[in-house]
Amino acid sequence: MTDLRKKMGVGVAWNLANMLVSRGATIVFTLFLARILAPESFGLMAMVTICYALADAVMTSGFGQAIIRQKHIEAVDLSTAFYMNLGLSALLYPLLYLTAPWVADYYEHPQLTALIRVIGLVLFINAFKVMQHALLQREMDFKSLMRINSVATVGSGLLALGMAYAGYGVWSLVAQFTAMAVISTLMLWMHSDWRPQWTFSTASLQRMFGFGSKLTLEGILNVLYENSYVLVIGKLFTPEITGLYYFAKRIRDLIVNQVNTAVQQATYPAMAQLQDQPEELKSSYRIIVQLLFYSITPGLMALAVFATPLFELALNERWLPAVPYLQLLCIAGILFPIHMVSLNMLKVKGRTDLVLSVGTVRKGLHLVLLAATAPFGMIPILVGQIVAAALSCLPYMHYSQTLLGYRYSEQLQDIFKPTVAALIAAAATWSLVSYLDPSPAITVLIGIPAYAFVYLLCGEGLAVDGQAFLKRRLQLLRLRRQERRNQVGA
Repeated sequence: MTDLRKKMGVGVAWNLANMLVSRGATIVFTLFLARILAPESFGLMAMVTICYALADAVMTSGFGQAIIRQKHIEAVDLSTAFYMNLGLSALLYPLLYLTAPWVADYYEHPQLTALIRVIGLVLFINAFKVMQHALLQREMDFKSLMRINSVATVGSGLLALGMAYAGYGVWSLVAQFTAMAVISTLMLWMHSDWRPQWTFSTASLQRMFGFGSKLTLEGILNVLYENSYVLVIGKLFTPEITGLYYFAKRIRDLIVNQVNTAVQQATYPAMAQLQDQPEELKSSYRIIVQLLFYSITPGLMALAVFATPLFELALNERWLPAVPYLQLLCIAGILFPIHMVSLNMLKVKGRTDLVLSVGTVRKGLHLVLLAATAPFGMIPILVGQIVAAALSCLPYMHYSQTLLGYRYSEQLQDIFKPTVAALIAAAATWSLVSYLDPSPAITVLIGIPAYAFVYLLCGEGLAVDGQAFLKRRLQLLRLRRQERRNQVGA
């Protein structure tokens, strides 16, 4: 168990390093592209990626997860899943190609037809890397994944910047998206020794499909849900407003989705090995929740507090209307760890039926509130997101209690402490910078360190479990280093 937790901790560390390097680079490239491109380009890209994401969810949601979860895999399992992914991509791209004009007609932007048909080619590219990626995750080789993602991010970002400066507009974003897939796929194949064999098993397919089919359906519904806001906003509002929303969401998701992904990818294989040890599974699950809220909550609060000076420093004034969108999205994102980690737990328990049913309830809440708020403008739409995020936590918390024994009181405590610490830090820092009224640069230079100091101070005062856990780990590392020094000295 100790070795498994060590692997899980190392995996989380490498995934977070991946986030800091590759996603940090993504932020830099996104900001530079935003200085060159108009919001309309990001709006058009948002409309295009919906179609691709829907097709990609059909192809990638089930088989990769099934490979990771299986205790024992055979060569025939991997080859079967590989050929199924290739077959699905060959079926899905023609469908995407044929429906592209309908999507363009829906949004009333004819140029979307060509954009969708080009981006759809990424389906073929990604079909070649699903198994390679799943095997690295299964082996918990997150150091290699970090290197691959970092190189792909930088390479595709440089290409996009060059094309943006050359005046290619939205096509520079398409090139970035495509190049990311090509580079990462090539590097995964260069790194991995696994190659598909000329074999296929219907028994293996049925076994994996039994587990993965519900995840695939959940993935499709999730794409529709995730992009429902762009579908509605893109139809009701201008491409500029769609681009402002898409850009704000993209910035928010660089914190929320990437930290969640870093932790999920590292902990899912480890939790899968604990599926028959309920007490150890609950303990590990609770630690993950504590660490996620300890890291994500202050990041989102800080982004909301410093959104205006950061936009003034990094972007031009045409992006400032996105600030309130970003602030409200950050509030909605605070509770996302509950959704994400609970999905891992349900998959580990083999309850993909609950993944589907609970996910459907969550999406239904969002869609109902979206329909109710859309006629009143963007701000009501985003407030509706916050309400839906809070309400949809309830079924996830219920199953955490019933399947793991993770009591409601424990869950609320693990959420409440870091949230209160972040709120206090945000209020104190906001009061300080409002009183001083400095320039945007000075606000960031003074405000962010002050925010971090107050948050750490509140973490001590409120005995935030995530902070206490990290302190214990650091103390243990120092003790081990000291022991090694003593051994060398002796």
